[in-house]
Amino acid sequence: MTNKPAKPIMLFDCKTAQNVIGQDKFLKGFETILNHGAYCQGPETRELDEKLAQYSGVKHCSTCGSGTDALTLALMAWDVKPGDAVFVSSFTFVASAEAPVLLGATPIFVDSDPETYNMDPKDLQRAIDEVKKEGKLNLKAVVAVDIFGSPCNYDEIIKIAHANGMKVLSDSCQSYGSVYHGKKAGSIADMSATSFYPTKPLGCYGDGGAVFSNTDEENELVKSCRVHGMSPEDHYDNVRLGMTGRMNSFQAAVLLLKLTVFDKELKERARVAKRYDSELSDYFGKQKILDNCQSAYALYTIHCEDRDELMAYLKENGIPCGAYYPRPVNTQTAYAKWNTRSLPVCEKLSKTVLSLPMTPYLDDQDLDYIINTMNAFAAKKQNKAA
Repeated sequence: MTNKPAKPIMLFDCKTAQNVIGQDKFLKGFETILNHGAYCQGPETRELDEKLAQYSGVKHCSTCGSGTDALTLALMAWDVKPGDAVFVSSFTFVASAEAPVLLGATPIFVDSDPETYNMDPKDLQRAIDEVKKEGKLNLKAVVAVDIFGSPCNYDEIIKIAHANGMKVLSDSCQSYGSVYHGKKAGSIADMSATSFYPTKPLGCYGDGGAVFSNTDEENELVKSCRVHGMSPEDHYDNVRLGMTGRMNSFQAAVLLLKLTVFDKELKERARVAKRYDSELSDYFGKQKILDNCQSAYALYTIHCEDRDELMAYLKENGIPCGAYYPRPVNTQTAYAKWNTRSLPVCEKLSKTVLSLPMTPYLDDQDLDYIINTMNAFAAKKQNKAA
């Protein structure tokens, strides 16, 4: 087995980019904000809106306070409300389902594809047919989550949703920087939401998010809802329900700097994933990336029948890892009353998936050690079974 690296291996690396970019540049950006005093939704956020829209190839980007805010604001712009059905993956972080629930809508949980881990279009159609047959809810929207940074099967999901009068919100909270059939995240579905939490591919140094759209009307609604439903003509007339969803200027300044190394970091994430793909034992199942697509690799996730044993083994050997997610959303306490459908793939994935270290700054020595340690585990299990 390769010798253990001298420095600790990290599951995420939120700090190294500071040194790559230069801490003095961050400090200068913060000083500029302290001098102009526009701490929330200042000039930095407006510049970031423009650059992110340009990067994604969409007409509008509106930054906000978090990925959860972004999901909620997009659904607010579509007037999601009580009596509406919103179809959402269950194998995801809770925010994907939390947003429609906060607006009073009913989440309809959809199973995952066992190879991509993303929403299964066939089960989406089954779920829609079930809701239509029951006849109690209005079909409103689909929240399609790009789990671990890998794009969903949008061709099928959008086709099914539009045929049933629904819009599709791309939950790109883990996938900003990914590409689907030549389109960058943010530009694929009817609207898109992303997160800039520090561990995301493009991360700030706190909470942050953004909503992407191609229509003036949707963008104006998002901007209004972002500030309590405020009228653009009269700031003391709130014309709709809204929330506090602004991005602060400090986080925008961080993201403007992080954007300067983002494409390079995406290439380095792909380099790490390529080594895992080609060198990890076939004992470990690997997430399938759809043809003509590029993952942003927020996480590199495998599945393994001996997940918990593997996790303990890796941690004993100084390799951090995480089970994302050990409980599908439909099985969690706050969502149990909507646990009305059988989701066998989600349940299986929650017991078998394991995420490995994935940062742009993993060097060859780190990767050699991780891969060799995992393959030693696999060989031991295979020899025992033989």
